[in-house]
Amino acid sequence: MAGDTHCPAEPLAREGTLWEALRALLPHSKEDLKLDLGEKVERSVVTLLQRATELFYEGRRDECLQSSEVILDYSWEKLNTGTWQDVDKDWRRVYAIGCLLKALCLCQAPEDANTVAAALRVCDMGLLMGAAILGDILLKVAAILQTHLPGKRPAHGSIPEQPCTKVDVENPDLEKFPKFAKAPFLSCILSPGEILFIPVKYWHYVRALDLSFSVSFWWS
Repeated sequence: MAGDTHCPAEPLAREGTLWEALRALLPHSKEDLKLDLGEKVERSVVTLLQRATELFYEGRRDECLQSSEVILDYSWEKLNTGTWQDVDKDWRRVYAIGCLLKALCLCQAPEDANTVAAALRVCDMGLLMGAAILGDILLKVAAILQTHLPGKRPAHGSIPEQPCTKVDVENPDLEKFPKFAKAPFLSCILSPGEILFIPVKYWHYVRALDLSFSVSFWWS
């Protein structure tokens, strides 16, 4: 029987400096890596956060990682129990600190680029669903992780380069683009509070019917 083949993951870029760069962002002591949370956050959760922080500063990576997972699971439920406007900001901060601890634990002893990519996804979720903590530390951690991955990835705050068509959708030049007349399409009108998911590589055209703004998020 032939043995299993193993394809090694892509190596880290500048592996030796990753942890040093991340550690430089952190407070020197566990007392400085804490949040003043309101009464809506249960005391048991505050205690768990304190314990996870202690585990991190004691170098007990696996135990800290386990605790951060519990924090994320519990706070995620709190983020999704009602409408977003009713979610207490302190729970978003709890989720963010959970993401920070998990990402840092993953990067204490990264085996390959896949581990760092996983940590970056955790940061992305913290930035998307959490709240700013410790001087936007998640944003800084994510920026460092991006530089330690092979290949290129758009930095936070930059707009990924997107392909665009030369066709004027509302007034197409059918002599120049005759096939456009036969192009299949779907149309819809979004009402306030609605969201539109566009699958990858789907062409789309958007026009505002009233004063508005739009936010696009490109999933990696």
